[in-house]
Amino acid sequence: MMCKEFIYRFLRKSITLMKAACCFFIAGLPFGLFCCTGKEEFLPPKSKSTLIYMVADNNLDYYAVANVKKMEQGIPENSEGNIFVYIDRNMSGKPSHPYLLQIHRDTAGSAVTSTILQAYKEQNSCDPQQLRQVIEDVGQYCRAQNSILSTLTLWSHGTGWLPEGSAFDDNERAAASPLSIGLDNTGANNATDGYYKELDIKDLAAALSGLHFELLIMDACFMGAVEVAYELRNNFDYMVLSPSEILPNGFPYADIAADLVSNEVKAEAIAEKFFSYYSRQQNTLQSAAIAVVEVKHLENLALKMRGVYQKYAAGITDSAPHPTDVISQYDRSLSNYFFDFRQLLAYTFSDTEEGYADILAAWSSVLPYYKHTEKMFSTLDLSHTGGLSIYLPSHYDERVSLHGYYKTLSWAKDSHAATTLFN
Repeated sequence: MMCKEFIYRFLRKSITLMKAACCFFIAGLPFGLFCCTGKEEFLPPKSKSTLIYMVADNNLDYYAVANVKKMEQGIPENSEGNIFVYIDRNMSGKPSHPYLLQIHRDTAGSAVTSTILQAYKEQNSCDPQQLRQVIEDVGQYCRAQNSILSTLTLWSHGTGWLPEGSAFDDNERAAASPLSIGLDNTGANNATDGYYKELDIKDLAAALSGLHFELLIMDACFMGAVEVAYELRNNFDYMVLSPSEILPNGFPYADIAADLVSNEVKAEAIAEKFFSYYSRQQNTLQSAAIAVVEVKHLENLALKMRGVYQKYAAGITDSAPHPTDVISQYDRSLSNYFFDFRQLLAYTFSDTEEGYADILAAWSSVLPYYKHTEKMFSTLDLSHTGGLSIYLPSHYDERVSLHGYYKTLSWAKDSHAATTLFN
């Protein structure tokens, strides 16, 4: 009943377009208004806004609606920033086609107003062109309000860096409950075609080409992988990611809404509120692993890892016990995709070995924050994990076909993993 009331209330609001006359959005240049007079008018932005891109055309539809309600509850009084929500619901949603919502305070700064700004035809929301179009649409609304789109949240299922369709078999899907970022299961005209559409991490990077945000939040499972962060390093200053699963409730949006529209980057505050929310839960719901990535240090880490891979390749790929047998993983089904990066370093080096302190410092600089509950779903031990996952070549033949794809990732190239570990 609450869902019906929620949708009914939004549909009663008129669809308005607030694009500034004669002005247009220039990707990657969030400051100032560029008008067709040829003059460049640089106006100091009065606020920062966020876009939450929700691909809920799957079994997460209920949670998407619940999360939007939480955002409405949490947006602070007298806030000039806006939360923009692109939401694509499943076939039972009303409406089921995607639409763009703006959550903000009214002109008096008291009542929360949620307005449908734009409707989109039914389409694959995991299409990188659709994501790009929505970002540009929101950019224009922000510019019309003298605001900056500073934070991007990607909300859906997630399978880290893995290519579309190759992540988990049916048993692994059931055990780990992720289903690359996003999962759209509706074809044209709202017809379910039985094909899950996912957004490959390389396609995501291409969709964001030329754009820059202060903060990325991934409200999706397994996106806290060094391969993911590195692929997107040119587009963000900070990232808030989970190397493991995220429960369907997602981030505590009532708690973090104020941080999403703050004029300061609140990456660690958002991560802390996420951890605090789940650490207060009971039993299996007390499950969380969340990290903040400071992006500017990633390239130095890749550079340092060149020497590690070059020197210790044989130990990583051929030693006994094999590292994939002893290093902690982040998914409950132990699928040999998401290994703990910190433990790989400890496995490779002795504590006093030359170079260990240097590589450990490079790794630590990337992660200013990481917290986790003791276990995930009362089964997966997180107690010795470090906060980012990394892929290692498995010692069985079934993964060979995946290695060709892995070698195309930016991390594999720049760290020289592609030439030292995956020959």
